[in-house]
Amino acid sequence: MKKQHTFLSEALRREFRKDLELFKHFLLLLNNTSPIRNVELMWHEEQEELDPLKAKFKSRVGTGDALVQLQPAGAPEANRNSPSALFCDLVHGFGAHEEETCARSDVPAKQRCRATGCTQVYGCHVGLTDIAVPVICDGQYLGTLFSGQVLTSPPTQEGFRLVQQSLAGQPHINFKNLEAAYYQVPVVNQAQVAETVRILELFARYISNSWKRLQLISEFQRTHDRELSLDRKELASILLSGEVGELPELKALANRAGLQRLPELVMVLQIEHLRADSGVLGGGAALTLNRLSHVVEDFCQSLPNTLAMVVRPGEICVFTSQGARNRSHQRLSLEEMAESILAKVRSQTNATARIGISEEHCQPAELLKAYQEACAALDTGVTLVSFFSDPKPQKVQPSEVMARLVKAFHHGTNVSSVMREFLALVMPSDHSPAERQQSRALLTWAVEHLALEIVGIGVDPSQVNAAKEKATASVLHAPSPFGACEAFRKFAEVVSHQMASAFSQREHKIVLAVTQLVEERGAAHITIQQLADAVHLSCGHLSRVFRRTTGMTLEQFLIRQRVDLAKRALLDPRFNVAEVAERCGFCNPAYFASVFKKHVKCTPREFACQPHRWEPLSADPLWPWLTSNASSA
Repeated sequence: MKKQHTFLSEALRREFRKDLELFKHFLLLLNNTSPIRNVELMWHEEQEELDPLKAKFKSRVGTGDALVQLQPAGAPEANRNSPSALFCDLVHGFGAHEEETCARSDVPAKQRCRATGCTQVYGCHVGLTDIAVPVICDGQYLGTLFSGQVLTSPPTQEGFRLVQQSLAGQPHINFKNLEAAYYQVPVVNQAQVAETVRILELFARYISNSWKRLQLISEFQRTHDRELSLDRKELASILLSGEVGELPELKALANRAGLQRLPELVMVLQIEHLRADSGVLGGGAALTLNRLSHVVEDFCQSLPNTLAMVVRPGEICVFTSQGARNRSHQRLSLEEMAESILAKVRSQTNATARIGISEEHCQPAELLKAYQEACAALDTGVTLVSFFSDPKPQKVQPSEVMARLVKAFHHGTNVSSVMREFLALVMPSDHSPAERQQSRALLTWAVEHLALEIVGIGVDPSQVNAAKEKATASVLHAPSPFGACEAFRKFAEVVSHQMASAFSQREHKIVLAVTQLVEERGAAHITIQQLADAVHLSCGHLSRVFRRTTGMTLEQFLIRQRVDLAKRALLDPRFNVAEVAERCGFCNPAYFASVFKKHVKCTPREFACQPHRWEPLSADPLWPWLTSNASSA
């Protein structure tokens, strides 16, 4: 079927090229031999759906909206390339004033052509005879062939007087030159007009047939592109699953996908730090990231002997084979290719992107391992383009990596790298039934373990159990090990979001308890250790929770509270600066003055001396700890 499509498409292309040659020769012949010596092909501009094909058609025909070439005013007849009569060129100022002159009669004729589908022979606004022939293909109006600009009777003084009346008020017209050109307008009889109409109608039918061929070519091209895209997606999915099947069939699929040879290594592109307002499409960061991923995927498909697939939004797996002479040449080629991909990302948005590159693998079944190597290169590399280097093998238990994964979920950092490490650990080393069974067993154990973790922090068990059962079924019934890992990854993402929500609620309660405690006891002499003991957390954990929730450290919060207390205390004339510093929890007046100036933008003494800031104390003191200390003193 594809060969038939290709053969027919090429045949239609050859026929179309013949049409173009015929058009050119026809126009030259008509403009040089016919008594009616000009033809203009005016395309219809209102139907937007015709624009892509029309642009291609117009560019290949070699004509714009008209064949008339604009000439400077006063150009001599011998040097003019325009097929239009000089008289008409002078009337519309060589195209500069066509709207207010010739269009007065041409536009209505064009509208009648479109409405009736019939040829129009009409008199223009200055008395010349014009012809308008519609070009229609399968009921679609494509444009109009205009010709004419002739007289059917010899020019006379009375005729030119009528021309002057019609063109009155047109300052660009030199009537002396126009009169001389008027007497040079070709004169034809009705039989010649009828013959020209017949030729133009034949020409219009030929243009219509050529347009139909072009539509067929475009349809075959779309079919070919669609089938090519499906073949590429199928090949990428097979390579990423690790189940490549028979090698001849795989090579045949690669050939249909446009690859000269099977891929030998993998690149993984990771797009990070995408702002919601930085993409190529509105609708938020998620939509922009998805669109950007497919834009980069299409770009990678255009690279030589390269196959790309969006694994998930923001992550593109690129299969390639460079065919380099040696290892150093291959590395250089890969670096250039990676830089071109990163440049494409930068041209679309200001997101940060990195690429990991695997080692070369000669067997297609090893490309899944190559994908894991490229992911590992991303996790361990620090540059924009990182190559995989095989580390010394270390015996790591899945339980250890799972513990790190849970910890990463708790802290919200380094999740992707630990996730890749865990999936690489549970991925079967070969595709034997025993290895597959062990891989699925580890993944189902991991699902159960994460479910217990999230229930333990207070998430609704019914929701967790529903998600767990769905993930377990997906892992057990996945068609490939890669599909099973993806099912676990999706469950882990759900767990991550639920953990983040649960931790956010719990941390908000902790912060609320801390602020209430500071309000009750006063910020002057309370310490972080006392606050941590009150909420049963360590100082470090409490500080992290407070900063993650409020955006400031606990120490900054206490200092701000103490500065607010000091501002109020400075308004009381009973206390000097040193006493306020001591009673508000600052170790010495100099440190107090430095902190106060940093927050208030003036020194404590300057603040106290501003009379408009004075506020008399109420009967009930606002800071009992301060007045009690003052009375005891």
